[in-house]
Amino acid sequence: MCAGSALRQEHGQQYRQEYRRCLERELRRGRPGPCSDPSFGQRLRQQLRREPALLGTLQEDGPALLARGLRGRPDPVPALHGLACAFQLLELAAANLYLCPWRREFRTVQTFSGAYVHLLRPALPEADLLRSFGRLGYEQHDRHRLTISQLPPMPELVAAACGFFACQLECEILAELVQRLRPRRLRPEELLEARRVAGDADTCVEMLQQLGTQRQADADCGDDVDLYLETPASPEDTRGEHTAPPALWRDPGSPWDVPGRGWDRCGDGECGQELLPSTGNPELDTSSSRLFLEQELSGAEDSPLTIPQEAPVLPCYQLHSCLRPGSLPSYCCRTCQQLHASACAAGQLCRSQHHGQELHGERQQRLWLQRTAVDMLLADTAG
Repeated sequence: MCAGSALRQEHGQQYRQEYRRCLERELRRGRPGPCSDPSFGQRLRQQLRREPALLGTLQEDGPALLARGLRGRPDPVPALHGLACAFQLLELAAANLYLCPWRREFRTVQTFSGAYVHLLRPALPEADLLRSFGRLGYEQHDRHRLTISQLPPMPELVAAACGFFACQLECEILAELVQRLRPRRLRPEELLEARRVAGDADTCVEMLQQLGTQRQADADCGDDVDLYLETPASPEDTRGEHTAPPALWRDPGSPWDVPGRGWDRCGDGECGQELLPSTGNPELDTSSSRLFLEQELSGAEDSPLTIPQEAPVLPCYQLHSCLRPGSLPSYCCRTCQQLHASACAAGQLCRSQHHGQELHGERQQRLWLQRTAVDMLLADTAG
């Protein structure tokens, strides 16, 4: 176990113990129920703001519950409010069983009740609700009732209640981040990924602000220049030369061979020759394609192409997992030697910590994509 994970486990144990003491204080005051100590809630909230990974320590499936609860929601704020209410009810159920396990009314949950139908079911999938109640010892008795089959040990009930309380606080933190970024509307998966990668809440806001600025810049710098083919102005300009593009060098097994619109196609027609090497032609000089791409990518388009006797060793670039077939990169990290999409949270970290360049315009983006495809094909061939 790494030092950071061990420290989180220690913090998690401390918060569970403090949460248990809070429950017992409320019971002595004659007010059994969830922890209502504002100082404890504020301390846990501040720790979660700095260290979102603590949520997974307090509630193992907490991040997954949040992700599934937000999936498909166009606006995360109402969904986060609904999730916070659902986690509050789950915390209440766990606290009731810990403080008053003898009370018969706490041993059955009616799935047709107003709270279950209007607060729990709209917030979380039914399977997640059954698993969450299962942690508290509930099993589905019939279509309308969950009943306690065997009460879990008391420490497990305290841990569950504290975990649901932490999930509620995380929902409030995420809603606050979304409000700070208004009027921009965030996709839930984008928000959760930035929260996971950035860690600190303020850093998360800065990352998402930079991402929004970068997207706007990408939209403003669109480039309609053809990637490969410089089309003559008229048939006379060809001066009798053969103008048909050479046969495309395509590897049928390549992941870039996308039906209908590959990396070598623009719109409805073929744009010109592809720069990918043919893995089936051992006599093809792939170094010339690599050098041509390197000159194009570095901006030296006006200089004549000269191939030295000994080709220099060029860095081997890879595609980050954020890039899906059919999408173009917007950033090239020269430190990691990876291409990133505009919405990639890891790419935002590269922008702030590594050396690289923004890829403006479709021509430059496609050239980098082709160059990286060459690198990956060469690496596969060498392997």
